Amino acid sequence: MLGPSDIEAVVRGYRPAGDSASYDTAVAALSQERPMWPRTEFSPGHFTASGFVASPDRQSLLLIHHNKLKRWLQPGGHIESDDRTVESAARREIAEETGIADLVRVGSSLVRVDAHSIPAHGHEPAHIHLDLAIGFVATSSRIGPLDEVLEAEWVPFDDLADFGLDTAATAGARRLFEILS
Repeated sequence: MLGPSDIEAVVRGYRPAGDSASYDTAVAALSQERPMWPRTEFSPGHFTASGFVASPDRQSLLLIHHNKLKRWLQPGGHIESDDRTVESAARREIAEETGIADLVRVGSSLVRVDAHSIPAHGHEPAHIHLDLAIGFVATSSRIGPLDEVLEAEWVPFDDLADFGLDTAATAGARRLFEILS
């Protein structure tokens, strides 16, 4: 089971390339008295795991259209109690959302740490997701079946601006592309 020391090691192993506000928020969250990875922790929020996934030819990025947020993002989601590492949580989420399970990790640290607000939805209050993003290359470009998302698509790196990615997702994609170049 993933514990606080595991998350702390992953967060502290990351070095922000530019704006460090999200990283600073994640480091501050490590000192909370309550663990910040259960998805039931809303004050102020919880850690999540995602993956920036390059296509086998390393020319495109895998994006999903998020059901609740209604926008394009990298695949990812909540860390579950049976996840052993942040990487295994990211791999599970990618497979659940896109059907892609055969992945090769890129680099030994995160490609992005992002703190972003999640609006209230149903019984969940507004809260913060502290997303820990890992870089991968897929060994196959076959997507599907899709059960958890509306769409999943390989988007050429040069076309990412057309998908309305936020600053954090754009920075994560750029970092993955830099590592692969």
